Amino acid sequence: MIWLIVVAVALSLFGSIIWLKPSPRDTRLAALRFEAIRSGLQVRSFTFKPDAAKTGIRDDIPGTSYTLLRRGKQQGGDLKFRVVGQVGWDNEGLPEGLSWHNHGSAADAELISRMLPQLQDNLLMLEVYDNRVTLMAAENKTASAAAYQHFMEAFF
Repeated sequence: MIWLIVVAVALSLFGSIIWLKPSPRDTRLAALRFEAIRSGLQVRSFTFKPDAAKTGIRDDIPGTSYTLLRRGKQQGGDLKFRVVGQVGWDNEGLPEGLSWHNHGSAADAELISRMLPQLQDNLLMLEVYDNRVTLMAAENKTASAAAYQHFMEAFF
């Protein structure tokens, strides 16, 4: 009987220690985000709330954003365009599955279409301002901080 108690205590201690260990996915995401920070990107988690009445995009977009600031520019700036990875009312010129939240030009749509395969990830949201570019991607297994940075640099 005593040996059952000893085994149960040992298993509960061992199980709780193993439960604290990060999963392979958590380890991969931490490495991706750390590499992005080392390469000069700002990383933060937030939820984007689209204007459903204006765009037809219903769902909030939670995720981790990667922001590339233009050197020498301050925070702020005017929004040029915003694209989300959901079906909405306005998807003129964009690849399938993307829609405008704040409409850009035909040249912007062409640049997005050309650069999207180089992202190596699914685009959830892209905001382009005068002084910064913010990308929210799905952070798939194929994702890399270098690909994110290269993608964002194309919009400066």
